[in-house]
Amino acid sequence: MTRWLLRLWPEGIAGRLGLLLLAALAVFCLAAALVYLDEWRDRAVDNFGRAMSVRMTAMVEFLEETPADGRQRLQTVLSDRRFRVRLLPGQPQGQEWMPPDRVDMDAARHLQVLQPRPVLMRLGGAGPKDRHGRPRIAVAVALEDGAWTEFIIRRPYWPRSGPLIWLGLTALLVVGALVWGAHRMTRPLRRFAEAADRLGLDAGPPPLPERGPRELRNATRAFNRMTARIRRLVDDRTLMLAAVSHDLKTMLTRLRLRAEFIEDVEQKEKAAADLDEMQAMLEATLSFARDDVADEHPVAVDLAAMLQSLAADFADAGRAASYDGPDRLTLHGRPVALRRVFQNLIDNALRYGEEAGVSLRQADGWAEVQIDDRGLGIPPELRERVFDPFFRVEASRSRDTGGSGLGLAVVRAIVQRHDGEIALEDRPGGGLRVRVSLPLGGLEG
Repeated sequence: MTRWLLRLWPEGIAGRLGLLLLAALAVFCLAAALVYLDEWRDRAVDNFGRAMSVRMTAMVEFLEETPADGRQRLQTVLSDRRFRVRLLPGQPQGQEWMPPDRVDMDAARHLQVLQPRPVLMRLGGAGPKDRHGRPRIAVAVALEDGAWTEFIIRRPYWPRSGPLIWLGLTALLVVGALVWGAHRMTRPLRRFAEAADRLGLDAGPPPLPERGPRELRNATRAFNRMTARIRRLVDDRTLMLAAVSHDLKTMLTRLRLRAEFIEDVEQKEKAAADLDEMQAMLEATLSFARDDVADEHPVAVDLAAMLQSLAADFADAGRAASYDGPDRLTLHGRPVALRRVFQNLIDNALRYGEEAGVSLRQADGWAEVQIDDRGLGIPPELRERVFDPFFRVEASRSRDTGGSGLGLAVVRAIVQRHDGEIALEDRPGGGLRVRVSLPLGGLEG
């Protein structure tokens, strides 16, 4: 039971606030309805008795002014669906007939206006009951000439749920307005959460507008200051790496010149190879740290055409690359960065797995790319570590066999900046499968 109630508890602030307001308002309305109900019914009964006595008084006076032989015709004229007039041959008899002051009915006290004429009254026995099971009222009044007339009245039905229904509708309208207001009040908080989530994908998002309540404005202002400090830290780091790279490239150039004076040809070639590897590692490291792709503007990208083009380029170079999927599939993203992702993944599949089978599918608003190879695969315990910078499954220091260890780190960073996911799996039949999922909605510009 408790678990079922917890499922009904909303997750959002607006929903919880609306539910609490609804509960509080329901209790208040119920209490108000119970207090008001008795007064409302008493007033309705009093109004009915007053209207009934005024109408009977007017009819009695009219009948008294009418000659006895003409009163029969007036019975039909004065009667209607709720109020029927009938002339009696004499005073009604029976124990059920009694003076109004002995009848247990609030409306009976209004019949005093008919005095000093003799008045008798009875409940029940005056015809059938109405559709609500309530007996009709019969009032007998003596005219001035001694004749008697009977008024058969059908009492109106006062539903007890009437005030409750109106109060319930009012409560629903009020709660609807309160929930709408709470939703608008929490909108800046949702934007704040979205901006905080984007901060993990983009170090330089635009500042948030400082709107909403004072506390939220203060939090937004602090968040904007934090974002600016992070951006300055990244820029300073990039500037420092650029300066270090410039100095190292100068030293590499000097070493190349000095390597030319090595007389041993074999040692000279090894020194040149080491210098080439150092320069390549330096450029890869600087590219990873600089993160140029973050500044690329998102546009509409035909992912299917991009994958077909990459597979065709590798196939033209004599490598076993193929594509399977639709001819066109568009999403919003950074084209240069995405091309870098899939070129790196296809190249890895060809280098370590001899072939690259590229497939593209669309499902539930996502574009899913699979790249299969027939290599030895990656042990499950290392599939998360391969995304760490400078980590290589191949333990040698040769770039021809192990690379610099930055390729998959760059790939995952780009995929995450597109709000996507990347995973490594076993390929059925042997080999490795790389699965990249990207939202078709993509990024905002």
